[in-house]
Formats: sequence, C-alpha cells, structure tokens
Amino acid sequence: MWSIAKRELRFYFSNLTGYLVIGSYLLINTLFLWFFDTPFQLLNSGFGDLTPFFEMSPWLLLLLIPALSMRSFSEERTTGTLELLLTKPLRPVEIFGGKFIGVALILFIALIPTSLNIVAINALLEPQSELDWGSFIASYLALILVALVFLCMSLCCSLIFRNQVTSFLMAVLVCFTQFFVWNFLADFSALPWVYEWISDLGIQTHYSSLSRGVLQIEDLIYLFGLIAVFYILGVELIKKEQV
Repeated sequence: MWSIAKRELRFYFSNLTGYLVIGSYLLINTLFLWFFDTPFQLLNSGFGDLTPFFEMSPWLLLLLIPALSMRSFSEERTTGTLELLLTKPLRPVEIFGGKFIGVALILFIALIPTSLNIVAINALLEPQSELDWGSFIASYLALILVALVFLCMSLCCSLIFRNQVTSFLMAVLVCFTQFFVWNFLADFSALPWVYEWISDLGIQTHYSSLSRGVLQIEDLIYLFGLIAVFYILGVELIKKEQV
C-alpha cells in the first residue's frame, strides 16, 4: 500500500503537475482572501476568524481534488499498467488504499500553507482579542473530512472512466451534487421536517455545522460513513477489474 502511495507522490513531484495544481490552489486562495474585493476577503469580513476561507474552500476543493485524482486509475488503464498492478500480490483494499493515501498526502501538503492565514489574522487582532482555537480546529476537521469524501468519490470516477477529462468532469459533478444539490432540493419543501430530512442527505448541512465549531456526533458519523461507503465502492470496483 505504501509503495503505491509513494509512487503517486513521486509522479506529482517529479514533474510540474503537482506544483502547478497546488500552486494554483494556494494562489487563488490568497487572491480571494486578501487581494480581490469579494465577499470572501478577510479584511472586509470585520471578524477575527477564517469563516470566508471555510465558506470558499468547498468550491476550490471541487476542482482541486478531481484534478489530483483524475489520473490515478484512468491513466493506469490507458497505459495498460492497471492490469500489471492488478496482477501483483496486492489486495484490492491495498491498491485503492495506496492511491487514497498518496493523493491525500498531496492534498494535506496543499492545505498546510493555508494555516498561515491564522498567523496573519492573529497579527491583525487587537492585543486584548484572542483567536477561537476550538472553532479553527473544528473547521479544519470538517474541511479535511469533506476533502476525503471528495477524494473517495473522485477515485471511484477515475476507476470507472478511461479518459482523464471525463473522469475529472464526472468527479466534479458527483462532488457538487452531493455537497450542494440536496440543500437546493430541500428549499422546495414547505414542511420543516421534510426540509431538514432532505438537507441532511447532503454534505453542506453537516459541513456548515462543524465549521461553526459545533461538534455533533451525527455530523461526524455522516462524513465518516460517506468516506467508508465510497471507499468500499472503490474496492469493489477494483475487484471487478480483477475478474
């Protein structure tokens, strides 16, 4: 499993692909949070927190994660190396897990520099003010869990589609649907309990709750459960490839 993960890391950092994807993500983050006059600019928010960053992040992850994942299995299938990988003495869970760990590490590398925003916000606060570290930790936990859900979905799309562009577009569509569409559908309901039931099916409701610093067990169960479902789906897709 670790050998596959290292192979993914080597690919992304042995050429410009990884640097361009991560660099683009960090550049867009910085421009929208500090320079562009948008609703996400931290200087315009008037609060000493990173709420605009956590509101914007799902939109950026919708592009970043499918871009990182689209080649994982699609390129292996195109070049014929997937068949070679499947003949090695590796279980399907190890193959999918290796790809998952490899891309997840790249993703964490991309997220680590965003913590510098906390340092910048802290420097701008008045001496008597303090950061809400509990809220920061809960928000980053929510962001990481959502990112891992998107990653599992994107890897499944990469397993299904041979073409990398098709894999990318389908991953964006699947992630967008699961995150945003359920809340959109819930808005058509006139009954509060129906609205709540439908909105709870989507990621956005649970992410919003966690990113406000409210740690509820049902939100964690939902996100961890979604990761498990798509992880198992990915393993089952690999098993079908071995048949």
